[in-house]
Amino acid sequence: MHRPECQPCQDRYIGPRIKFLNHAFNRKILEASRANGLEELTTMHGRILGYLYFHPEQDVCQRDIEEIFNITRSSVTGLVKLMEQKGYILRQSVKGDARLKKLSLTERGLQACERSMAAFQQVEGLAVRGLTPEQIAAFLSTCDMIRDNLIPKKECAHAKNHSIPSQGV
Repeated sequence: MHRPECQPCQDRYIGPRIKFLNHAFNRKILEASRANGLEELTTMHGRILGYLYFHPEQDVCQRDIEEIFNITRSSVTGLVKLMEQKGYILRQSVKGDARLKKLSLTERGLQACERSMAAFQQVEGLAVRGLTPEQIAAFLSTCDMIRDNLIPKKECAHAKNHSIPSQGV
């Protein structure tokens, strides 16, 4: 039987490396978040809080969260209900359409978001330790190119917003 790839060649694949880095990064963020008193927040909770934090001028509704984070309606419903029960966000009616509910941060949500961002910054600093600004720029550029190859803009209008910490996603 002929094996198409040898193990050393498989170590050069991008997908498994990205998956490993994503898992390692998320694990460190949860670790740092717990150290900052955020035991009950998941990574997705933090991303939603961050998005609301960085877009206070927008009326962000549940369907926006579905689109921005590419998750199902039922997942968003569960996340939002739990975050509302825990006192991190409020759902309020939107003027002109009582069916739509705008999501906004509570004071508790704002504080959790700020602690979450501090944890993120701590892990981000750890991740780029020893890298030059040029290496970081090259890495980000490469990631953008891979994203554009995998998710053409016409297929995913919000792809440019994926994983941009300054925008809370």
